[in-house]
Amino acid sequence: MKNTIQNNLNMWNERHTWTRDGDEWDGQASFHKQSYDDWKRSVIDVFLLPHLSDQATAVEIAPGHGRWAETLAERCEKLYLVDLSPSCIDYCRNRFAGHQQITYVVNDGTSLPGVPDACVDFVWSFDSFVHMDPTVIDAYLAEIYRVLRPGGRVILHHAGRSHATLGLGFLRGWGKIGRKLYKMISLRIWNDDDGWRSEVSKEVVQDLADKNQLAVESQVQSWGANGEFGVLRYGDYITTLRKRD
Repeated sequence: MKNTIQNNLNMWNERHTWTRDGDEWDGQASFHKQSYDDWKRSVIDVFLLPHLSDQATAVEIAPGHGRWAETLAERCEKLYLVDLSPSCIDYCRNRFAGHQQITYVVNDGTSLPGVPDACVDFVWSFDSFVHMDPTVIDAYLAEIYRVLRPGGRVILHHAGRSHATLGLGFLRGWGKIGRKLYKMISLRIWNDDDGWRSEVSKEVVQDLADKNQLAVESQVQSWGANGEFGVLRYGDYITTLRKRD
């Protein structure tokens, strides 16, 4: 199944059951032989808390049922939750009903409507850009540049297929064997599951960031004192970007 906007809408608005409100995605923790609670806390400590303050304005793209928005809502003066899924936005609206600083936005899968220019300190998205194709990421980065203050930061979790193999994506249309072959050569895994990762590499994200005047500060797959935490299950990356002054 292709990573189109419509397929993403169908998946997260209708097909996915949200059994644990997003915490069902515990495979990265298991892959790194960590408890899910420890792994999730490490993501919050390393990638979220350093960028948040009680005076910060933040945007989360595709919050789902709010597993990360819970932390953002506790730490930000203003928070925009933007998702193409109306059901996800409705769920977040109910979950965070006591947080008056949150603005909820249903978008078209590429834009940040209602977020003013140059007002945002921090943009966050996890487990969502991994399913977006390059044209969608490009559109979002243009919007992110628009809403960020100079020096504002962006942290995106995205797919990390081998850049040299992206042109072989046609193999996914060759049935089960073709899909397995492409997974093996682009993600170095041989099984029936690639997490529905899009045709994106870390180099694609670098190029799109440069096109949209966003500087790449880091691209990591693991972290912690001994690299004990990470997003290596499907070869993903977490990229930190900064709006150029």
